Amino acid sequence: MHHIPDASTPSKQPPSWLSALLSLILPGAGQGYLGFYARGAGILVTILGLTVLILWRGNAALWAAVLGIWVWNVWDAWQMARGRRPRMAIPALLAILVIYSLAFITTEVQPRRMVTGWSSMAPYVRALFRPELFEYPTEDRVGSAPILVPCVEPLPEPSRKPTEHPRLILDKPCASVGDPLTIRGEGFFPNFQGELWWVSPIGDVQRVIVDHQPATFMTDDQGRFEITIIVPLAVPISEQPPPGQTQTHQIRAEQHKPYGNPQPTQTLRLIWEKIGETIALAFLATVLGAVLALPFSFLAARNLMYHNRVTRGVYYLVRTALNIVRSIETLMWAIIFAVWVGLGPFGGMLALMIHTIAALGKLYSEAIESIDPGPIEALRATGANELQVIVYAVVPQILPAFASFTLYRWDINVRMSTVIGLISDAGIGFLVIQWIRLNRFSAMATAILAIMFVVTALDYASSLIRKRLIEGVPPRPDRSPWVTWGIRGVVIGLLTVIFFWSWHVAEVDFTELVTGMPAGMRMAKAFAVPDLFDRPTEAHAIRQPLPVPCSVMTPPPPPSSGPRVVLEPACGQVGDPLTITGYDLPPHTQVSIRWEMPDGSFLRVKSNCCTTDDQGMVQVHTRISPLMEITPESPPGHVGYVGIHWEEIVGGPRLSKTVKTVADLALVTLLMALLATTFSSAIAMPLSFFAARNVMGESLPGRIIYNLFRLGFNLTRSVEPMILVLIMAAWVGAGPFAGVLALIFNNIPNLGKLFSETIEDIDPGPVEAIVATGANKLQTLVYAVIPQLVPPFLAFILYQWDINIRMSTVIGFVGGGGIGQQFRLWVGLNQYDKAGAAVWAIVIMVWSMDYLSARAREKLV
Repeated sequence: MHHIPDASTPSKQPPSWLSALLSLILPGAGQGYLGFYARGAGILVTILGLTVLILWRGNAALWAAVLGIWVWNVWDAWQMARGRRPRMAIPALLAILVIYSLAFITTEVQPRRMVTGWSSMAPYVRALFRPELFEYPTEDRVGSAPILVPCVEPLPEPSRKPTEHPRLILDKPCASVGDPLTIRGEGFFPNFQGELWWVSPIGDVQRVIVDHQPATFMTDDQGRFEITIIVPLAVPISEQPPPGQTQTHQIRAEQHKPYGNPQPTQTLRLIWEKIGETIALAFLATVLGAVLALPFSFLAARNLMYHNRVTRGVYYLVRTALNIVRSIETLMWAIIFAVWVGLGPFGGMLALMIHTIAALGKLYSEAIESIDPGPIEALRATGANELQVIVYAVVPQILPAFASFTLYRWDINVRMSTVIGLISDAGIGFLVIQWIRLNRFSAMATAILAIMFVVTALDYASSLIRKRLIEGVPPRPDRSPWVTWGIRGVVIGLLTVIFFWSWHVAEVDFTELVTGMPAGMRMAKAFAVPDLFDRPTEAHAIRQPLPVPCSVMTPPPPPSSGPRVVLEPACGQVGDPLTITGYDLPPHTQVSIRWEMPDGSFLRVKSNCCTTDDQGMVQVHTRISPLMEITPESPPGHVGYVGIHWEEIVGGPRLSKTVKTVADLALVTLLMALLATTFSSAIAMPLSFFAARNVMGESLPGRIIYNLFRLGFNLTRSVEPMILVLIMAAWVGAGPFAGVLALIFNNIPNLGKLFSETIEDIDPGPVEAIVATGANKLQTLVYAVIPQLVPPFLAFILYQWDINIRMSTVIGFVGGGGIGQQFRLWVGLNQYDKAGAAVWAIVIMVWSMDYLSARAREKLV
């Protein structure tokens, strides 16, 4: 507890009880009365915010924490009136308790599911140690024989023929489920093991089980074997043949004898093909995005565009557009382009490209803003125009930075293109999601390992190139200019070949942007005018009986006034022409005209029909539907109707249900990011010390541990959360908890790498001074290392928090919960106005968190 300095103490202190009473009535009021407005406002906002959160989705026990903050607020006002300023640790801890409790409740965190669901997770883990990499070509011998199940009299001929070489001989032509069956084989490979399979009548194949293990056999020197099995239940009970009938099953014995040298598996060949497609999408999107971002970057640079009102307006317009576009994650753009140009690599490339334009446009513009203004002012002083200023004063200064940013974006695009296939059926992500759904765990593991190694290798290569660009490479005096130009020509030629190959792989067809324009514009219009407000309505309906045929009943005349339906003719036969007219309806109102059954079912007479005119009249010409026909079996009085239905507005505007849903899911998304950032930071911090060279030392064990942790971080951070969430959903079930776990497992290596690099960059002076006193390693860490690490660590945690917010907006696409899951559902249902509300909520949420975390990083760094 601190005393308030005299300078800030009022000359005449008010009574302590009055300040406390004001804060009891309204939290923070007593502090405001004493002149500490920021403190009072902070207390009031905190209590109101926590109250809203608890009312939203809370636990009654959490009200105790809010009450504790309220009580502390009264005590704080009383103490401040006496010239003291209490620390805010207690209310901060209580607020954190409420927020994290709500985060656990909202994200459905249940650690016990990690234990009970491990049996579902175990195959994924085992598969990582058994990838499908290489296999020997095999010489195959397969013998089969039919068997009838069950036995009937007389026994018919089986519908399948046995093989002649090799041959299977059964001790009986038919059997029932559970009967023993002896099988003898001839003509197989001698002294070699084989497998037994059972084939159902519809072709389903299953392993034969003997003593709870898959049945195998070993042949003798003559290629013969004998084995007894139990006839399995290969056909469900509900599909068993009726009494007196039987079904033909088949027993199959297989031997696969390897020969020659190992060859890549079909899985590995397919993976390399899709890895190539993944790299092609990333390369093409990076090149096109960088080229298209250039003009926008100049328009978004303050130092170039802030000289008059027109250019300033262009600056704000372009900067805002870039911020909006980059706030929407690449996978959301992939869904949008899947609607626009269809599924396939082209839509995935467009999604990567549009996000690249926005991201590079912002980075390029910031690089332009940080250049030396001297050359610009000098050129302007000579009377040069804006284009000349850019070409001769700006471009030479920005080329190294632009190249570095482009390579950085290439890294991001490679990572994102590994998961773009989860949405657009392009790249290796498409294979991963298909193999997970088919439970082909070894194939999935092969793909994930390929992603890890390829992305890590490309990361390493691009980081070397960036380092050379930043540090600069001096020209070699002993190299001939012809050699230099030859190398440059080869590089340019190679990049050109890669560009055209990528163009082919991405199946670029810009005509699809034109042909898909109607769908794209419809979506864009709905996004621009999202579903934010609605008005309460009241449903109304009128109807008129339509006897078909006329002999069923005499139709009553319609009312002479008021809303009514008039049918011409009033009755008839199926297929007769019919005119349906509605009178005295609300003008300019959308109505639905229906064939209605007595049981309440209905069918619209015409889709997207209709709107009343200025007089409230609507008319439709059609033919009598067969639904209206009354059969002799129909009960008395059974007759169909023609109805007109509409809704009238009965109240003022109000927030739509969509807004409430989006707000709810946005909070879920933020809390997912909060939990993931907190837990991953807590785990990554201690692990990062093992990946810091200056901590582990130069001893052999230290170098081994350092290299293992560094390699582990570099490999595991290559797997995107969108792939991890598919596995986490199998572990703990689909939902926010799976999303949190996926983010945690992705964040740990990312933060571990950043933390370890920060540890390696610390000032060695304090460390050497502490060591010189005889301190051990723990004391050195506590007193010399950790104080230097706290500010950058917090900055990195806030940076990861930003990334997690962005990722948690889309992680629900594949079962991770949050707002992304609902967005994809709305797009799939063509409810673009609702999806637009989700997009704008994401933009606002990302902007707000970006701003807050940027301000926090500024103070920390």
